[in-house]
Amino acid sequence: MTATVEVMPSWSGAAHARSIAATAMRLTYKVQAHGAHHVGTSGPAVLVTRCEGLLAGTVLHATVPRPVHVLANAAMMAALRQGLMTRAGIIPVDAPTAIGAQHAARAAIADERAVALTGSTVDPAYLLATTGAPLIPVVMLGVSGRVPTDPPRPRSRIDVYYFDPVEVQVSGDPLGASVRAGVAEQVRQALTDAERIASVRAGRSE
Repeated sequence: MTATVEVMPSWSGAAHARSIAATAMRLTYKVQAHGAHHVGTSGPAVLVTRCEGLLAGTVLHATVPRPVHVLANAAMMAALRQGLMTRAGIIPVDAPTAIGAQHAARAAIADERAVALTGSTVDPAYLLATTGAPLIPVVMLGVSGRVPTDPPRPRSRIDVYYFDPVEVQVSGDPLGASVRAGVAEQVRQALTDAERIASVRAGRSE
């Protein structure tokens, strides 16, 4: 059997993307990050947002207080070239099973980096169950235009809420279907609670 090689995403690329994204978002939108300190500046972390927007990755790069490896959502995969994403430390999701993306994300987490899952392209249950990294729920408001995958109008207000890390409970074999289903339910509940709180704090909803 051939061993699976976990390809490490570019940390320097993610750091460069963070610098560019911060400038671009500051010039184009009114971005407010709330609770970004919950991500911390070191240690493994899995950020999860349900946002399907094209700008989800850019907003994360601009507001997380350290380089982050974003797993591309469907809108990003459709709009951005894979070579560009790779150079920016973004992890392309180029197969229905996302096996390669999952392996790259696992390698980054093992190196005590932060990874972020956007939209519904990749189920976070596998990464959380197999790595033990904390879940950080993220809610983005105002990131999409009239069509969910379109960017908002320039100078629009964008709010990003980062919540307290959640220690996901894993009981049993992390590769087992029932265990991952249990983890997936914990993620769903954490995101649902975070979205409700964020909407109240912002005084609006998507």
